[in-house]
Amino acid sequence: MIVHLRSLLFSILFFGFIESIIYFSLFDKYGIWLSLFLMCFAIFAPWYIGKKILYSFLPISLTLSALGLLYFIDNLQEKQIFGVLVSLLFYMSLLGIRRICDNPFDMTARSLFSAALIATIFLFYSVTYGLYINFDVPLWFFMSLHFIFVTGITFVSLRAYSSKYKRIFLYSIIIAFAMAQLVWMANFWPFGYLTTAAIGLMFYYILWDLVQMFFLDILSKKHIIITIIYCVSLIVMLLLTTQWLLVN
Repeated sequence: MIVHLRSLLFSILFFGFIESIIYFSLFDKYGIWLSLFLMCFAIFAPWYIGKKILYSFLPISLTLSALGLLYFIDNLQEKQIFGVLVSLLFYMSLLGIRRICDNPFDMTARSLFSAALIATIFLFYSVTYGLYINFDVPLWFFMSLHFIFVTGITFVSLRAYSSKYKRIFLYSIIIAFAMAQLVWMANFWPFGYLTTAAIGLMFYYILWDLVQMFFLDILSKKHIIITIIYCVSLIVMLLLTTQWLLVN
């Protein structure tokens, strides 16, 4: 089942909200009200489909990150393209939630949910790094925000692989702590917010992938080595092609 009618209708409404916010401007009176309605809608839609408020964490995180990134996009056409892509991610998350509710072991559902998860984390990292670089945001607040977000998003995603909530919460905290330390290190990196977000996402993917493999009882030394080599290769390629913001 690739098409779910309610998820599709909710995603079309989401797209309408996003495009309306782009049309009226994010900080216009109507844009602010539409943004508030969109956030409420992003909580209600997954709750209605998944029957659990916990499922709302990923879509509302996606929505808040998308609204934040709209501030950094100046071109109207690029904003509209971004709105289409975010709406597709919203649909993927709703469809993944629906299929997971029908069958927790559905690998397609896990793939859809995981893809939406990784994209949401990248958007979140991008907007928070952008705010940190361009505004006077205290480092402790920046690290705390990442810790809370990563704990929540990891806990929600790992529930598809295990029903042991205490173990899931423990691993979520461990991953969040590791990413918070990476955030502190990123404070000294000479890169823009998109590059920093991409590197952070790759480190997160290594940790998250190893934990999910552990829960599925398919973790092996070969898998660990291949995952690390693959991500490190991507990071090296990214560093060789990105612009270094060196200060004299």
